[in-house]
Amino acid sequence: MRKPAADRLGARSTAGARARRPLVDQVPRSARAVLLLAAVHVLGAAAPAHAQDPAEPPLEPLSGDHGPAHRVDLAQDPAAPPPEPPPGWTNETELSLALTGGNSAARTLGVGNTVRRIGESSRLQVRFNGIRSGTAGDRFLLVTPGVRFPITALPRNPEARLVRPPADAEVENYLLSGRYEMEFSERFFWNAGGSWDRNSDAGILNRYTAFAGVGNVWRDGDALRFATSYATSYTNRIEETAEPGKDPRFAGARLGWDYRQRLGAAAVYENEFTANVNLTAASDYSFNMVHALSVALSTQLALRVGLQWLYEHEPALEEAAVIARVEVVDPDGVPLNGDERFETVADGGVAITLGTSRVRKDRLDTVFRTALVIGF
Repeated sequence: MRKPAADRLGARSTAGARARRPLVDQVPRSARAVLLLAAVHVLGAAAPAHAQDPAEPPLEPLSGDHGPAHRVDLAQDPAAPPPEPPPGWTNETELSLALTGGNSAARTLGVGNTVRRIGESSRLQVRFNGIRSGTAGDRFLLVTPGVRFPITALPRNPEARLVRPPADAEVENYLLSGRYEMEFSERFFWNAGGSWDRNSDAGILNRYTAFAGVGNVWRDGDALRFATSYATSYTNRIEETAEPGKDPRFAGARLGWDYRQRLGAAAVYENEFTANVNLTAASDYSFNMVHALSVALSTQLALRVGLQWLYEHEPALEEAAVIARVEVVDPDGVPLNGDERFETVADGGVAITLGTSRVRKDRLDTVFRTALVIGF
């Protein structure tokens, strides 16, 4: 027997309602209890791990009534580059050589080496510069031994051989120096060091100097560095010709500066100045100034040109020969009667050495260098 339409409609409504029930309601109660216990267990295990994460420290309340606490990240920007370490040890070697032959025989050898160590608060520098130049004398004809001729006449067509004098060391200029600096602060330091130098042209065979003092750093950057120093010194010098009344050993005052500037990406200009004054005789002072321009050819090679001024206010003495150029004058025209005399002339005549006398060397010496620099 068929049910009435109303009953069939209510049955369909009840079935639709059962079909639309949530999925959770369709899970048996025992299974729901098991899922709930598992979720609680997972959350309980994750909570301690989150609390122990060192990357997320717990918030601490601020003192006073400042409202809710906020986390402030004070870590540095990971993209910022770390500070560069000091350069440490560096070395620069300079080499220059010039040779000539033929009518003029000469050789000039120049060597320089600078070792530096730059630390966090100290600097060490050891430097050697040397120039040695030799030039051969004029060629001459030497008459063979055993030829006899009258005093009043010259030999006719004597046998002779050509002599080429060897190149002698006419110029010797050496400097060996060392200096150590230690910072008191960012702009103030103390330093100590010593030097030995020789300048044969200036009459200085050996000069030893020791010094200690303080200094200021006015600029210290990659593009520009400028520092000045002030020190007391002690000097012991040996000159080629000793001068009475001139102290070979004396205490002095020393002043210097060190200037370095980068010009563009490949060029560097350097200027170093050192002056030393005798405290017992203020007129006895000297200075050494070096200008240098370096142009980088590669990471380890550079071309350097430099000009050095060496000044001595009281230069050394030297023995100089007294030479007279003379001609024979015969007043009565009768030879060999005893009235002949020598008369000095400006040119020509015969050179006669009358003796020696002492004169001072020049005050200023200049040295121009062109060198290949090898750095590592």
